[in-house]
Parts: sequence; structure tokens; C-alpha cells
Amino acid sequence: MRQEDEHGLMHADEGIDVERDNLYLLLDGAALPALRVIYQHDDAPKAEPLYRGTRHESMLEVSPVLYRFSIRHRMWANREHWQSAGLLFESPVNIDDLVGHLRSLLSVRLPSGELAFCRFYDPYLTKRFFDSLTQDELRAWLGPISTIWLPAEENKWLAFGTPYVSAARSADDEGWFSIRPEHLAHWQKQERQLFIQRLVSHFCVDDFHGQSNVELKDFIHQRTAEAERFGINSEHHLLTYVELALQFPDAIDSPRVRTQLANMEEPAEHRLARIEAGLLGLHG
Repeated sequence: MRQEDEHGLMHADEGIDVERDNLYLLLDGAALPALRVIYQHDDAPKAEPLYRGTRHESMLEVSPVLYRFSIRHRMWANREHWQSAGLLFESPVNIDDLVGHLRSLLSVRLPSGELAFCRFYDPYLTKRFFDSLTQDELRAWLGPISTIWLPAEENKWLAFGTPYVSAARSADDEGWFSIRPEHLAHWQKQERQLFIQRLVSHFCVDDFHGQSNVELKDFIHQRTAEAERFGINSEHHLLTYVELALQFPDAIDSPRVRTQLANMEEPAEHRLARIEAGLLGLHG
């Protein structure tokens, strides 16, 4: 069953008819040897590396590759070799026009005006990227793409489709898509949530004081926010602080430790090392 999301796109877990017209596969060349995989499973493929002929050509060996299924391909029967690194597109335009449009998206323009890579061809990032866009932004980004399929769990695909296709951009337009500060804030919030989840997964194995995952998550949220107020920001240092807070929940709140934490003229790693030594009864 198809449902409509906040972008007006239709999405569903569904089977894919790979014999349909205008179906393309985009493989992430940084995740697997894309051209080799294609030629292993198709004797007469139509394939085009996106970096070819662009300012990124020096990295051609890790280029994402757009591929169109031939009549006698074996790609779909062997999709376990590439599915985790692939996106499927349906588009009424020919492969050259679609390649041009995708090349125009290789870089995005930051609020500073600088260009930055956009790894939209990494399935892990694609949906997160889509979730940060407005309806108009997403439809502009899709351009001539009417449906896109992302790999999902249990060998399924999540389909996004829209009836509102537009003209393809050209490679010369690279960087036309602009990133707003709101996008950056959204991704930063996502990264924070993912980091918290990783911490919960890491510490729940040790069953700290019999805390449930919900209690542990609340504790980690509280302690990471607290650490950041003391200028402790890197994931490595936050991990150290949360671990100390879990092992020494009373001592970490003592006036002595608080004074050490508040000395923000000292680097975070030095403060944490001295606090850890003191809590463990070590010297130096």
C-alpha cells in the first residue's frame, strides 16, 4: 500500500519490475567497485561514471556509476552483491540527460557560498537528505526523476514517486542546489540523535545499575548536554565523560570535579584525564 509523506511523495515497500522502461541503477563507487560489478553481471551494459568529464575526474575510480539494464542482464538476480550501495531511478529522459542532471547535484552550495560534496548516491544518507528538504526543494532536486527506490531491510525497496517531473539540469549547473542553515541544523540534530543511540547501545551491554534503555537514554542525554556546557564536544571526549558519570555518578557532581570541569581554559582532554585519574585514585 502506498502512503503520502510530508513532501507529497508516494512511498511504499514494493517489488520492482526491472523490465520496465526507463529504469536506471546508480551504484556508489566508493562503497564497491561499481564498474567491475556491472560488467560481471551484464555483457553489454550502458554505464557512465558520474565523475567522468567533471572537475572530480581525478577520483574516477571511486565515482558513482549510472547504469541502464540491458536485455540480458544478470544484475537483478545477483543484487545481493550491490543492493546496499545502490539506488534505482525511473525517468523518462535518456541516460545522457539523466547523467547530466545527477552531475549537477554532485556538489551543493553552502550558506557560506562555498561548494561541498553531496553524497546523495549513498543509500544510507539519501533518505536523511530527503527528510531535510521542503516539498519544493525535493521536487526541484528530483527534476526528471519520477520514482526513486532506496534499499530497505529484508531485501525490500522503499519507493518514492512524484507525478511532477521537470527538465534535467546539465553538468555545467553543478552547485545550483543551495543548502540552507536550516538543513545544517537538521542534520546536526540527526547526528546528535544517532550518537546518543550509539552510546545507549554501547553502554546497555554492561547493564549499568540495572537501568532500562529509556533510563539510560535520558541519563546520556542529560550528561552529554552537561558536558557540552563545559566545552566538551568531540564524540570521543563525550564518550569518556558519560562513562565516568555512569561509573561515578555521585563523585562526578562533587564541587572538586565541577571546579575542574569549569576550567575551560584547559583543553577538554586534559581536564578529563585529571578527573579520571582522581576518580580512579591514581596520581599524575
